[in-house]
Amino acid sequence: MTITYVNNNYIDHNKAVISVEDRGLLFSDSIYELISVFNSRIIDFDLHIKRLFISLKKIRIKPNFSKKKIENIINKLMNQNSLKNGYIYIQVTRGTAERKHEFPINYKPTLIIFTKNLNINKKIYEKGVKVITMPDIRWMRRDIKSTSLLPNILSKQNAIEKGAYEALLIDNGHITEGSASNIWIIKDSNKIVTHPVNNKILNGITRQTLIKILKKNNFIVLEKSSTTGNLEASREYKITSLSESSGFLLISDLTPK
Repeated sequence: MTITYVNNNYIDHNKAVISVEDRGLLFSDSIYELISVFNSRIIDFDLHIKRLFISLKKIRIKPNFSKKKIENIINKLMNQNSLKNGYIYIQVTRGTAERKHEFPINYKPTLIIFTKNLNINKKIYEKGVKVITMPDIRWMRRDIKSTSLLPNILSKQNAIEKGAYEALLIDNGHITEGSASNIWIIKDSNKIVTHPVNNKILNGITRQTLIKILKKNNFIVLEKSSTTGNLEASREYKITSLSESSGFLLISDLTPK
């Protein structure tokens, strides 16, 4: 039996419930984090929790918990669920209230944390993956790790239906990111280009860590906007996300929309 945490309760994952009037359910009035676990080690915990609190501040949810409380919950769940390789999912909503668009005057945030065991698919690292390009139809606050992911879901599904692994999103001719990943363009043997941090992309934790590693190893990382023409003319290009958190995932073929 897998144990999940919901508002101070540790319960069977299959029996975990929230109110039908929870604002996360009704409005996607919530944020989340997905934290990788490898060999029983939590990857970049501090960076993920820092971004969680930043996202909460940006959408004006006042948390009723601390970083230490989340850490204690996660450690207990990892132990109970024997988590070795997989991820930890954290979601915070504005809580339960009458269905009105404006913020409730008094509210108690809903805190959900669960874990998932996963096996890493090593074949995709060896062979690479196919991607397609699509218009970026998301809202203009992509820097917030919101649960409002319908445009991402539609883009990803379109890619899958076209036999691709990921959709690269294009905003006015410029590459932003993937439906669930950051994009890296390899210009030459030591020069790598990725979109700058602003409201048009999510500042991925894997992205932040890789930039530090690349610079430490004397790679030149250029954080600037690139056009689709630059993508097609590049030496190669790669994507990173939680599922590829151990490094670059090679894109073997770019298929137009």
